[in-house]
Amino acid sequence: MNKLFTIISVVFILMSSCVIGQNQNDISIEELKNKIASQKYILVDVRTSEEYNNGHLKGSINIDYFSDDFSDEISSLGLESPILVYCRSGNRSGKAMKIMYDLGFIEVKNFIGGYKSWISEENLIIKE
Repeated sequence: MNKLFTIISVVFILMSSCVIGQNQNDISIEELKNKIASQKYILVDVRTSEEYNNGHLKGSINIDYFSDDFSDEISSLGLESPILVYCRSGNRSGKAMKIMYDLGFIEVKNFIGGYKSWISEENLIIKE
């Protein structure tokens, strides 16, 4: 009985460690592509303007997470608008997503791989 309990405990711990740091609103690159193709979502890049100008996803708008008026700028998109948010790696966009939900947004999805993941698969980028 103790051996069975130990095995079940180990399996549970391993399974739970796979999802630490992720939530149901984090999406993969394939999910992002599908949602972009649906044209239902607003794609928001929360990196700095310098990062954005060095390359960004086609169709994205830039609202810098570090700007003093981030909450005002992001709210101007409309709380009812479904949003896809990304940054360099998924960290800032995850924080931005939390802020957006706190502001009252209904649907926000965070691209967990970020720009780094996007370019690693040689997807199309725009440079300005």
